[in-house]
Amino acid sequence: MRIYVSGKVNRPGQFEIGRYVDVLQALALAGGPNAFADSDNITIQRRIGGRVEVFKFNYEQVHKGKKLEQNILLKPNDIVLVP
Repeated sequence: MRIYVSGKVNRPGQFEIGRYVDVLQALALAGGPNAFADSDNITIQRRIGGRVEVFKFNYEQVHKGKKLEQNILLKPNDIVLVP
């Protein structure tokens, strides 16, 4: 399974993983948001057929244990974008 983490993280890139991971785990693989990241406005982009579905993720809330439903399982080729 391949996922992508892009933007203001410490180690952006493509990650080949052998299992499903959630958004928080994907961010950890990428070294976490860097000091310049807008971690309240992270998005997950998922292609479904001919369209792109976008999910919002607020790192600060999830990190504090709030609104954990944002921490979705990623699917192959999902893109986590940290502005």
